[in-house]
Amino acid sequence: MAAGTPLKNILFDLGGVILDIDVNATKEKFYNLGFPASLMKYPENMETDLFYKYETGKLSTKDFRNAIRKLTGLEFTDAEFDEAWNAMIVGIPKKRAELLTKLAQSYELFMLSNTSPLHVAVYESMFEKRAGLSMSIVFNRRFYSHKIGYHKPDPRAFRHVIKETGIVPHETLFLDDNIQNIKTAQLLGFRVIHIHDRTDMTDIGYDL
Repeated sequence: MAAGTPLKNILFDLGGVILDIDVNATKEKFYNLGFPASLMKYPENMETDLFYKYETGKLSTKDFRNAIRKLTGLEFTDAEFDEAWNAMIVGIPKKRAELLTKLAQSYELFMLSNTSPLHVAVYESMFEKRAGLSMSIVFNRRFYSHKIGYHKPDPRAFRHVIKETGIVPHETLFLDDNIQNIKTAQLLGFRVIHIHDRTDMTDIGYDL
């Protein structure tokens, strides 16, 4: 990072940074539906299975549900599955939404999230209720893994953002709760902050 280089952009992860999530809530719903142990490992088995394909746009929501039905041998309604899949979405604290609207007045804001079509409508609605503005207004661009075809920490996800936006990594701060994503971003020249159990995005000074 060049000395004295001003911060111009902030690239946010979503889940675990802006959005509170509880993956165990989805696992519990899966268990109640009778899913086998192999599907209880989400997201640890993300790299090789149906979850990864869904979150990188290789499966539609309909095909994802049907693939899970075939894999488990279980019958469940679309609504039952959607409820289980969305159970991990807890909410967006108002203080985070308010901070984002404030930061948008001084910086270009972007989002890069590993996510899926079923989740988008849920958390975008939550954000609008909290912020009083839609995500499309607060963020210059939002890059969802199922849209771009790449899943963090794949460097191609970050390079896609750079190519599409023209942002310069050393002028951009990246926040994520996954240390592997942080390491990849750092190697590509981004300024980084690792969000963890003892750090909230609202505790950080953004005048870097």
